[in-house]
Amino acid sequence: MRILRIVVVLTVCTSVALLAAACGNPPKVVQGIVAKYDPASHTLVLKDEKQPEQELVFSLEGAEIGAEPAEQDEVRLAYREEGGRLVATRVMNLTRQKEIGKQK
Repeated sequence: MRILRIVVVLTVCTSVALLAAACGNPPKVVQGIVAKYDPASHTLVLKDEKQPEQELVFSLEGAEIGAEPAEQDEVRLAYREEGGRLVATRVMNLTRQKEIGKQK
Protein backbone atom coordinates (compact mmCIF):
# COMPACT_ATOMS: atom_id res chain seq x y z
CA MET A 1 0.00 0.00 0.00
CA ARG A 2 2.83 2.37 0.84
CA ILE A 3 4.56 1.66 -2.47
CA LEU A 4 1.34 2.38 -4.36
CA ARG A 5 1.02 5.74 -2.59
CA ILE A 6 4.62 6.63 -3.51
CA VAL A 7 4.02 5.66 -7.15
CA VAL A 8 0.85 7.79 -7.29
CA VAL A 9 2.60 10.80 -5.72
CA LEU A 10 5.54 10.50 -8.13
CA THR A 11 3.20 10.17 -11.10
CA VAL A 12 1.25 13.27 -10.09
CA CYS A 13 4.42 15.30 -9.46
CA THR A 14 5.89 14.23 -12.80
CA SER A 15 2.67 15.12 -14.63
CA VAL A 16 2.54 18.56 -13.04
CA ALA A 17 6.21 19.20 -13.89
CA LEU A 18 5.69 18.13 -17.51
CA LEU A 19 2.62 20.35 -17.88
CA ALA A 20 4.48 23.33 -16.43
CA ALA A 21 7.42 22.75 -18.79
CA ALA A 22 5.15 22.32 -21.82
CA CYS A 23 3.28 25.55 -21.15
CA GLY A 24 6.46 27.60 -20.77
CA ASN A 25 6.26 31.35 -20.88
CA PRO A 26 3.32 32.67 -22.85
CA PRO A 27 4.17 35.18 -25.58
CA LYS A 28 3.85 38.90 -24.91
CA VAL A 29 1.47 40.98 -27.03
CA VAL A 30 1.93 44.49 -28.41
CA GLN A 31 -0.22 46.59 -30.71
CA GLY A 32 0.67 49.64 -32.76
CA ILE A 33 1.34 51.21 -36.14
CA VAL A 34 3.86 49.81 -38.63
CA ALA A 35 6.63 52.38 -39.11
CA LYS A 36 8.61 50.20 -41.51
CA TYR A 37 8.31 46.70 -42.94
CA ASP A 38 11.00 44.87 -44.91
CA PRO A 39 9.79 41.46 -46.16
CA ALA A 40 13.25 40.60 -47.55
CA SER A 41 14.89 40.80 -44.12
CA HIS A 42 11.74 39.68 -42.24
CA THR A 43 11.86 42.84 -40.12
CA LEU A 44 9.05 45.05 -38.87
CA VAL A 45 9.46 48.33 -36.96
CA LEU A 46 6.46 49.11 -34.78
CA LYS A 47 5.34 52.27 -32.98
CA ASP A 48 3.81 50.91 -29.79
CA GLU A 49 0.34 52.40 -29.22
CA LYS A 50 1.07 52.72 -25.49
CA GLN A 51 4.43 54.46 -26.07
CA PRO A 52 4.32 55.91 -29.63
CA GLU A 53 7.67 57.66 -29.23
CA GLN A 54 9.31 54.25 -28.86
CA GLU A 55 9.94 52.13 -31.95
CA LEU A 56 10.34 48.38 -31.48
CA VAL A 57 12.13 46.20 -34.04
CA PHE A 58 10.77 42.69 -34.53
CA SER A 59 12.06 39.71 -36.45
CA LEU A 60 9.19 38.07 -38.35
CA GLU A 61 11.21 35.05 -39.45
CA GLY A 62 9.07 31.97 -38.85
CA ALA A 63 6.08 34.05 -37.69
CA GLU A 64 2.51 33.22 -38.65
CA ILE A 65 1.38 36.24 -40.69
CA GLY A 66 -2.23 36.86 -41.70
CA ALA A 67 -2.51 39.74 -44.17
CA GLU A 68 0.85 41.17 -45.23
CA PRO A 69 1.60 44.31 -43.19
CA ALA A 70 2.34 47.67 -44.82
CA GLU A 71 3.53 50.99 -43.44
CA GLN A 72 0.83 52.78 -41.41
CA ASP A 73 -1.16 49.55 -40.87
CA GLU A 74 -2.34 48.84 -37.34
CA VAL A 75 -1.06 45.43 -36.24
CA ARG A 76 -1.02 43.23 -33.16
CA LEU A 77 2.01 41.05 -32.55
CA ALA A 78 2.54 38.08 -30.28
CA TYR A 79 6.25 37.80 -29.57
CA ARG A 80 9.01 36.45 -27.37
CA GLU A 81 12.35 37.87 -26.37
CA GLU A 82 15.13 35.57 -27.56
CA GLY A 83 18.78 36.45 -27.09
CA GLY A 84 18.04 40.15 -26.76
CA ARG A 85 15.87 40.17 -29.92
CA LEU A 86 12.12 40.57 -30.25
CA VAL A 87 10.89 37.60 -32.27
CA ALA A 88 7.27 37.65 -33.46
CA THR A 89 5.34 34.40 -33.42
CA ARG A 90 2.13 35.82 -34.91
CA VAL A 91 1.23 39.00 -36.80
CA MET A 92 -2.41 40.11 -36.98
CA ASN A 93 -3.06 42.97 -39.39
CA LEU A 94 -6.00 44.85 -37.87
CA THR A 95 -6.20 47.38 -40.72
CA ARG A 96 -6.59 44.69 -43.40
CA GLN A 97 -9.11 42.76 -41.27
CA LYS A 98 -11.29 45.89 -41.05
CA GLU A 99 -11.05 46.38 -44.84
CA ILE A 100 -12.04 42.77 -45.51
CA GLY A 101 -14.96 43.11 -43.10
CA LYS A 102 -16.24 46.17 -44.97
CA GLN A 103 -16.15 44.33 -48.33
CA LYS A 104 -18.51 41.59 -47.17
